[in-house]
Amino acid sequence: MKNANDRKRTFMLMTIPIVALFFAFNTLPLIKGVIYSFTNFRGYGTYDWVGLRNYIDLFQDGRVGKSYLFTVKMAVLATIVTNVISLILALGLNSKIKFKSTLRGMYFVPNILGALVVGYIFNYFFTYIIPALFNTTSILASSTWAWVGIVLGRQSP
Repeated sequence: MKNANDRKRTFMLMTIPIVALFFAFNTLPLIKGVIYSFTNFRGYGTYDWVGLRNYIDLFQDGRVGKSYLFTVKMAVLATIVTNVISLILALGLNSKIKFKSTLRGMYFVPNILGALVVGYIFNYFFTYIIPALFNTTSILASSTWAWVGIVLGRQSP
């Protein structure tokens, strides 16, 4: 029985700070935002309670309706296009076509480019910049210090 009570206390000690942080940084600002929506608060100074006037003005403005309609159209179209393209790519990457390996390579190239560019930047940095600062040879050419360059280069995103 003591073990179960210890577990409950541990769970509560882990949960209470998370709930407090969630309330402080998520729920409380949400509640304040809803309250401010019923005022004429501009972000500074004093404000007056205006009730539903902000919402009435919002729904009477034609630009707001057009922006909502545009957003809905964009969301629906983007979802459909994304899923269709994804399905076509999946079929192409898994089908028995002549250029399947080429298609897989083209699909994977963007994943490699970021690391390749970072590698070139670190190579330039360790070959030209650091040797110029410390009047030495390239870190990557040194059997003593090459490991430092490799470790620092691996820390990049």
